[in-house]
Order: sequence, then C-alpha cells, then structure tokens
Amino acid sequence: MGLDSFGYVAFGADELYARGALFSALRLLHYRPSANIKVLTDRPSVFDGYPIEAIELTARKKTEMSFGDRYIFGIKAAGIIQLLQRCDRLFFMDTDMYPVGDISSCFSRISPSHSIMRKSEGTPKAAYRAIADKGFLLGDYTLTGHEPMWNSGVLGVHNSNLPALTDAYHAIEQMIGVVKVHTTEQFCIGVALSRHGRTISRHRLPIRNYNTRGRKLFARRRLEAFFAGNARLGVSQQIEQAARYRLWRAPIDLWKQRDIWHF
Repeated sequence: MGLDSFGYVAFGADELYARGALFSALRLLHYRPSANIKVLTDRPSVFDGYPIEAIELTARKKTEMSFGDRYIFGIKAAGIIQLLQRCDRLFFMDTDMYPVGDISSCFSRISPSHSIMRKSEGTPKAAYRAIADKGFLLGDYTLTGHEPMWNSGVLGVHNSNLPALTDAYHAIEQMIGVVKVHTTEQFCIGVALSRHGRTISRHRLPIRNYNTRGRKLFARRRLEAFFAGNARLGVSQQIEQAARYRLWRAPIDLWKQRDIWHF
C-alpha cells in the first residue's frame, strides 16, 4: 500500500485559514494519530513543532498558480495537484472543514476510477451558459456549461488522476473573465474526474464546516480563543483540547447573532 495523505491549502492575508487548517489537523490527529498530513501554505511557521508537513507557498508561486493574480482559486486547484504529487491517495479538505470522528475510511473509497467530493450541486448557475459556444476544452472534451457541479470543499483523489486534474487546471484559465462566478475551479475538477469512465460520490464522513458568514464569525472568535489559551501546551495536550473544543454554534450563540441571521 502506498502513501495516503490528508491535505490542506492555506493562504491569504487572514491568518484564519492557516489556523483553521491547524485546528482541523489537530482533530485529525486525535482520531488518527498516525495520519500523514501535508499543508501547502504561505504561513509555514504556524505549523512549526507539529507533526504536520508544511510546504511553503511563496508569493511568486501564488502569482503563477492564480494565473497572474487573475483567479485566486487557481491556487487551490494547483495546490491540490502539488499535494497529490507527494502521495498515492489524497484526502483534501478546505480549511473551514474539520472532522468530528475518524475519517480515515475515506481512503478505501479512493481509486483510479473513483473520487469522493463534498456533494453534488446539480446543474451549475446560469453564468456557465457563457461557455456553451466558446469551444473551451478540458483535455479532449468540449465544455458546454451544463455539466454537473461538484463541491470541492472535500476531495478524495488518486494519484493516477493527476493528468485529469491538470486538464481541469488548464480549463479554468479559459474561463477567466467569461464565467462571472468564482466556482470554476470546482466545476472543472468535477467534470475532469467524471470523464473516461471515472465516477464521483459524496463523502458522507463525519465532517463539519463553518463556511457561511454567521458560522465563520463565530468560529473565528473560537479559534482565536483556542490558540490564545492553548499555544503554550504540548502538542499532545493541544490535540486533546481540540478534540473537545466546539466550533459550532449552540442555540444561545445563534440568538446572540440574531442581528445578522446568516446561518
């Protein structure tokens, strides 16, 4: 059996992304102490001292990956490729995803012909109709804009699909300035991993997230408090503290946020 890795891509001026990846990784280590974890990040020092491989993401690489700073989510797409080059099977999560149970069974569902993603979102938004007659290619396939959309907040993929992900990455660039939404990264990945007999299914693993405005506001405060209060502890103690720490909102927290009502 080859190397199975969990991976994150964490970058940006807001340290929330790096801290979110670290918190998620600490929970991973609670449920699976032997987990191999890699983070491609522009803040590698955040991960110093932890059993996590931090791969530095330089400013120059971020510019290259984002097609000259034209599409920021190109960094995620290219980053996933870079992580997958270092393992046989990769289970990637966005930095606002974190496990609430053992998710290591994910790897048994990843094969050259099958990937797992967060969920199917069905027919993409009307903005994708703009590519219908453009002749945009994903590998040898002409995109129509009607292909099913898969959410890439979670992605389990086999190393043999590197060519498909590379095709997806090149297809993304064609859409810059044409498709007026930010989801072309996940659209192209979903199409690429559905071609040539490959299939995708929903992950159905014990994973929570804070990817809406209200959840993120609450999680930001909780993460700041967690690292302020636990940074001096040893790694094993931080892992145990993270396992018991709540990022989701109780009813009273929702009531306190009633002025925004973003759930």
